[in-house]
Amino acid sequence: MEQKYLHLIGLGNAEDWQAGRGSIYYIEDRNGEKAVPVFTAPEKAEQYIRANFGAPTAHMDMLESVPESHVRALTEGRFVVMPLETEGVARAAAMAGADYLIRDPRPGGEQEILRLT
Repeated sequence: MEQKYLHLIGLGNAEDWQAGRGSIYYIEDRNGEKAVPVFTAPEKAEQYIRANFGAPTAHMDMLESVPESHVRALTEGRFVVMPLETEGVARAAAMAGADYLIRDPRPGGEQEILRLT
């Protein structure tokens, strides 16, 4: 049976992660809850990065939520698409303190979410 992966966005490149400066990209919603976007294909994650991280306001929002040690990776646009199995997604969500996952986020109000308990 072929293992299916989900893809998350990581802040920083391999060197950043090895030095402890990498983190999982998440969104904080208007209720103060954290959501980790997960993607069914790496191309969808890359498309999301191109569409959302090029805007100056996106960088400002992210700058407010990352530790100082992570700022350089963010300002230099170092992102990585991480293929993870189910267990890896669960660990990454816990690492980010996520309340829920958003599958293949898209414009509009209707999103497919998985609430974590």
